[in-house]
Amino acid sequence: MSEDNRIEDIQKVLEQYKEVPFLHNGRTIKGMDCLGFVVHFYGNFGIRLPENDGDAITKDWYVLDPQRYIRSLRKLNAVQVSLDDLQALDLVYFSISKGIITHTGVMINDKQFAHMSPKNNCMISKMERHWRARCRGAIRFMELV
Repeated sequence: MSEDNRIEDIQKVLEQYKEVPFLHNGRTIKGMDCLGFVVHFYGNFGIRLPENDGDAITKDWYVLDPQRYIRSLRKLNAVQVSLDDLQALDLVYFSISKGIITHTGVMINDKQFAHMSPKNNCMISKMERHWRARCRGAIRFMELV
């Protein structure tokens, strides 16, 4: 698939998330959080990600187990990519506060990513200043290489 076709497909898929509200632990089009969005989004491209790691996801999960998200990412069929090599469909993850990874999104091209926000629902942000400073890494799924 060419990069132009991939970006066009991503734009079509993103349309279904325009009106989806943010919902902690949400995993459906009726409401989702950032992990729910990533799981649902990649499903449109034939990549099945686990919705959780088998344990309940409480609102303070990151306080109880700060390494939880990273451990889960390492189990996926993916490779780490440099922030200077980002491309469409890479998964990016962020530390919003206290150095703990608590947020994730999907690159929609080499400069922007889509994600769920408690205040703004599904949104597109530039991988610049604020977000780049908080980005702790990115992975590329082997199925998409």
